Amino acid sequence: MAVAGSAGFGFILRVPKLTPALGVVISGVFFLACGAASCNSLQEASTDRLFVRTRNRPMVTGRLSRRAAAWFSATMVVLGLTILWLGTEDRQTLLLGTAAFILYNGVYTPLKDNSVFALFPGGLAGALPPLIGWTAAGGMLTDSRAWLLFALFFLWQIPHFCMILLSHHEDYRAVQRPSLIIFFSNQSLTRITLAWIMAFIVVALAFTLDGNQLETGARLSIALMAGILTIFCISLFFKKTTQNYRFMFLILNGSFFSTLLIVALLQLHAAW
Repeated sequence: MAVAGSAGFGFILRVPKLTPALGVVISGVFFLACGAASCNSLQEASTDRLFVRTRNRPMVTGRLSRRAAAWFSATMVVLGLTILWLGTEDRQTLLLGTAAFILYNGVYTPLKDNSVFALFPGGLAGALPPLIGWTAAGGMLTDSRAWLLFALFFLWQIPHFCMILLSHHEDYRAVQRPSLIIFFSNQSLTRITLAWIMAFIVVALAFTLDGNQLETGARLSIALMAGILTIFCISLFFKKTTQNYRFMFLILNGSFFSTLLIVALLQLHAAW
């Protein structure tokens, strides 16, 4: 739902109107994301059983067969891509959807077993849905605002992933799989995560400079999010230790997605 919502946000940022095309892109990306996620679970069933947080997933416990998962995944991916193909005029939308699936399931997932740098193609895959919405609304990829949108979602992906590692650090250290949590202490990885969040804040603030794209309330909402995250980062930076990693996770994701929702609603209201 979050992936589909980010595609909807990209659409609304380009065309702030509730149109059938908006519903098409949200539903297409939703089904595609369902297919990609279930394919990921199918690919990682053997390693999921090693982690406490994933050992109760349906394919690990046998509640769901690999064959059923494969059929479901294939059906969802084909359905999602078909909706994007038939429901949108710009073929860039279909190409971006295909690229996101290939990056996530063809590059990111297999690479996780071999390199800590797998999070970068994973971040790229997670940053493509807003561009899917942008192009579906008639936006061009040559527009600098499209890549600013892409950068915003990419920069959010990295600390999001790092906070998952920190929240389950004992689990990830117990399983010898390439991971940043193995190479860095919790405190060091926290500092690295904060650096990525600060980069995310800089890109978010860049959106507030464009008065032609966003109305005043939307820009103020983004500035408020940036302020909250900045204060949070500064306070956390000077702490010698921190154990409340789940709270860090909630602060980042809660402030980001609530701001996206507020901005989308304000943009729709201004154009009503």
